[in-house]
Amino acid sequence: MSQSEKIAHSKLAVNRRDDHARQAPSPEPQTNSLAQWRLVLYENRTLASAITAAVTGMLVGYPFDSLKTRMQTHHYSSLLECARKSITDEGIYGLYRGLLPPLLTASAAKSLSFSVFEQMKQWLRQHDPYKQANSLFGLPNFQRTTIESVALTAAVSGWASGAVIAALCCPLELIKVQMQLASLVNKNTDSLVAASKTTTGQAATIGGNALVKPTCQNKRLASPHWARSNLSVFREIVRQRGFLGMYYGLGLHMMRDASGTAIYFSSYETVKETLRRLTGSDKTGVMTHMFSGGICGVLSWLLIFPVDLVKSTMQSQVLQPKNKQAFTSAWHCLRDIYGRRGLSGLYRGVSVSLIRAFPIHGLNFVVYEWARATICRVAARPE
Repeated sequence: MSQSEKIAHSKLAVNRRDDHARQAPSPEPQTNSLAQWRLVLYENRTLASAITAAVTGMLVGYPFDSLKTRMQTHHYSSLLECARKSITDEGIYGLYRGLLPPLLTASAAKSLSFSVFEQMKQWLRQHDPYKQANSLFGLPNFQRTTIESVALTAAVSGWASGAVIAALCCPLELIKVQMQLASLVNKNTDSLVAASKTTTGQAATIGGNALVKPTCQNKRLASPHWARSNLSVFREIVRQRGFLGMYYGLGLHMMRDASGTAIYFSSYETVKETLRRLTGSDKTGVMTHMFSGGICGVLSWLLIFPVDLVKSTMQSQVLQPKNKQAFTSAWHCLRDIYGRRGLSGLYRGVSVSLIRAFPIHGLNFVVYEWARATICRVAARPE
């Protein structure tokens, strides 16, 4: 090959490399785009972490919530009997009836709850009139420098968070209760119809007690026509009570969520901070999050369960005519339950709530804290 050919060949190779370089995508825009996404994720870390925790907790804990509602509003001798009969009559699917609304909204509600909680904590710290000293009554301030200050800040922030969530989620909770109890309501209606037939001699009696012979004993319970879907329940409530009927039981819902969320966040942050100080560590681990979350779940349910019982009982009769409703007010419901069953009656169904409370809420905070820490680590920014 001559010298001129070598030079031409070299120029051709250089031109090809230049063309390839021009055609190849620059890695810089990709790097910038990835950095921007990391920044957006970091700025919304509370939302992303709460959504992850909400979906996980809902999928694991919803069957227990269904059993809790059934035990509150219908008579079962034990949790095992309730679970056995529910699965026998309706299958596992029956325990997930009404899951769609809370599943779709749990992420939004949980993220909003945590966001309001975190924002309220910051607002209280910034607008605390006693930043440099204790209040006139000796109460702790909102600077979170002591255990008492941590508890008070979390309680006030949790109350605000719960009140907001209750106002937004009451209609969805009402639909969920109707869906969870739909088959039982239909079963009770069928039993009443069958019992009425026995009085006209259309069914046999033994010792004066009606024998209700099911037409198909092994078939699973069917739902009433208005409970075929969440949308059909919504339409039926609006048809009977108007749009304001979707907020039936709002006062009880507000009382339960505001006080319950105050106890929930306050106990979690208090236990977590106490364990952190006892261990002398700057950070908390999985076991601390699991234990603190479990404790706050159990404690909050123990204190607000009677309110939840009355709320579920009152909301279960939203589609009944007023002249056929068992209770005319929440106070009437409370007095009746306490008068017939005593204090234990106000905790009917609490076993299933306590069984699910520790692992579910422990898991909730483990997932939340893990997701939050992971986002901060990926974004290379402080928590």
